Amino acid sequence: MSFSSETNPTQSHSPDSAVRYRALCPWAVASVAVGGLSVLPIFFSDTSSGASYGYIAIIPLVGIFLGWRARLQIQKAPDEWTGLRLAHFGMGLSLALWVAGCGWLIFSDVRSVPFGYQLVEYETLQPDPNVPTEPIPQTALNMQDKKVFIRGFMQAGRQQAGIKEFILCPTSGDCPFCTPDPNPTEMIRVTLQGDLETSFTTNMVGVAGRFRVDPDDPSKIPYGLDADEIR
Repeated sequence: MSFSSETNPTQSHSPDSAVRYRALCPWAVASVAVGGLSVLPIFFSDTSSGASYGYIAIIPLVGIFLGWRARLQIQKAPDEWTGLRLAHFGMGLSLALWVAGCGWLIFSDVRSVPFGYQLVEYETLQPDPNVPTEPIPQTALNMQDKKVFIRGFMQAGRQQAGIKEFILCPTSGDCPFCTPDPNPTEMIRVTLQGDLETSFTTNMVGVAGRFRVDPDDPSKIPYGLDADEIR
């Protein structure tokens, strides 16, 4: 019997056929780790304002960036690095949770608005700096006598309980990064109707009621809200 056709066993251990070691790309690992943290915006969407949520929403974007960075590094040196699938998984996880967080935030906003009321943002009430002849924007004038819902912070006053009237602002007065003296269009005089009353709080509140616009108001506060609900 002839064995001349068999492969020499030593050939399988030659240097040319040896598998070269490739390190796992740390960017890919970091992408997956940050991708897992991308679930945080979903939990914070109910308790955070839009601004604070914006900072939290950076987490998924960081996860996507890390995955993209890992992909570039692996493709540039495929003989040195491995983990391409891990990088894709980290990017996909971050993107999926980012979309889920944004969707949940939108759902939370819609859910929190009382039925029959229109959600209004403070940006809608601010005049266009390029049109100095219009101190009150048309978007605000169009809301005259409309039933609206708006969120903001109560301006601190002497009365702490049994409050029937207060000023609502877009930022907290004790915030060191906030403007200490808000513009007139950044203030809304809220008047609680009927037996409704509230206590002072530093947390953000939501107020629903009928919106009023009076550019000639003696107090220089053109916006008012006859509120029938506060949250």
